[in-house]
Amino acid sequence: MEKFYTIFYLLCLVYSQMKLFIIRDFYMKKIFGFLLVGLTIFLINCSGKTDKDLYESAKKNLENEKYSDALVLFEELVNEYPNSEYYQDALLETGQLYQGQVDKNISYKESLKKAIQSYRMFYSKYKDDPKAPQTLFMIGFIQANDLGELDSARVTYTKFVELYPDNEIAASARTELENLGLSPDEILAKKIQTKPE
Repeated sequence: MEKFYTIFYLLCLVYSQMKLFIIRDFYMKKIFGFLLVGLTIFLINCSGKTDKDLYESAKKNLENEKYSDALVLFEELVNEYPNSEYYQDALLETGQLYQGQVDKNISYKESLKKAIQSYRMFYSKYKDDPKAPQTLFMIGFIQANDLGELDSARVTYTKFVELYPDNEIAASARTELENLGLSPDEILAKKIQTKPE
């Protein structure tokens, strides 16, 4: 019988400890939940930079020739603030910085692809902007001269010449079309042959 009381006592003790653990665990979860929610709200409200902060920091980095730091900030602005007044300029700067291959963590080709992507986004969103023709031209230029995508470049340059025949760089687009796929020596030989005497 003593064994029975001992086992009963141990079971009661375990039950009371489990009950305390369950109650304590319930309240700990509630407290942890409130702390987690509070911390999240605090971090969202206090740690993020505004679009203006990102833009000004990125421009300052450009002035100080910290191009990769500027790229990170311009990209953050583009990704986080698509309705910002600074979005358009940040998108154009992102394209130019990728074209300049300032991100050393990605390949040459990937950097140029990202430049094209940024220029395309700019062109599709801001077709009436005075810089839109430049972005379309740069897409063709990268396709032809950096990536060797001659068919894509031909389509892009043709579109440029059709849409902007009087643009200041239309003559360059026509020249690029005429010389697509030719080496510098072949271009020179072509010029010598067509040169009037």
